[in-house]
Amino acid sequence: MATLREIRRRIGGVKSTQKITKAMKMVAAAKLRRAQDAVIAARPYARKMKELLNHLATKVDVNVHPHFAVRPVKKVAIIVVTADRGLCGAFNGNLIRAAAAHSQREYGELLASGAVKLICVGRKGFDFFSKRGYTVARKYIGLFAALQFNTAREIAADAMAAFLGGEYDRVDIVYNEFKSIMQQRIVIEQFLPIAPPIPLPQSKNSIECGRAGGPHDGNGQCHHKRLRFDPRSAAFL
Repeated sequence: MATLREIRRRIGGVKSTQKITKAMKMVAAAKLRRAQDAVIAARPYARKMKELLNHLATKVDVNVHPHFAVRPVKKVAIIVVTADRGLCGAFNGNLIRAAAAHSQREYGELLASGAVKLICVGRKGFDFFSKRGYTVARKYIGLFAALQFNTAREIAADAMAAFLGGEYDRVDIVYNEFKSIMQQRIVIEQFLPIAPPIPLPQSKNSIECGRAGGPHDGNGQCHHKRLRFDPRSAAFL
């Protein structure tokens, strides 16, 4: 039977552990808050850049610009963005299953012949696919501890160089879009070639501004009239 001194020692050990875990919880909450603020702050820029790119796609000849070049799909790359660690519920599992299902559903024959390669951002995705016979072309591990915009730009530049070099005819990306701490939305998008915007049904305002599906403000004014590019649109792309 434990003595009173041993019981007190155990109680003291438990209290010390509680203090440590509380401090760890506070640090993790602060990191999560900073990451959440960074994601939310970057979204308006990302949306505006996408809108700008769609507008430019209507201004240049997409048949001569290499990033818009549509080729017969014989070689595919899929960028899978997961975390480096687990203990985050279904965050990694759902995304990995979605990426695997997408590769099988869209590129089944190419996948069987080894023409589908994965670019894994995060250790969890790399561990899963590398152990199951998938061809992993590149891996990026340990980036999230000090993630910066230059890191994303480097990954995108590598994928674009491979596309322009003919290594891939199409590049897709699979990632989790942050909605809240408890909810994420899996997004599967075509990264390359850049898809031209899908024309929206014409409205009275779009006919007046001469561009179907163009963005308008609340007064029906076409935003495209306000866009000017220096250098020219083609050089900007």
